[in-house]
Amino acid sequence: MTRARTLALAGLLVLSAGLAAQEPKKDDPPAKVKGYLPPNWKALGLSDEQKQQVYKIQAKYDAEIEKLEAKIAELKATMSKERKAVLTPDQTKLLEKILLKDK
Repeated sequence: MTRARTLALAGLLVLSAGLAAQEPKKDDPPAKVKGYLPPNWKALGLSDEQKQQVYKIQAKYDAEIEKLEAKIAELKATMSKERKAVLTPDQTKLLEKILLKDK
């Protein structure tokens, strides 16, 4: 076996041992989910368990909501582009001047 192969195998063994050591123990408590409470919910005196349930529910939907918001932004950009394509070059220039005045 060449020296390079020996070193590569030794490196893999070290890495795999490190990964095995990082696995959570079965006795460890589940990791707490972090999040936020809706407005005025802090005044309700929620237990830690209730807060965790709320955070998990929010995490469940947040990713999907972000995807939908990105899709909405994409649709709005496409709509704007298609609307501007209807305009004549003179109308496009006039619109740009009007928009610059508003700033």
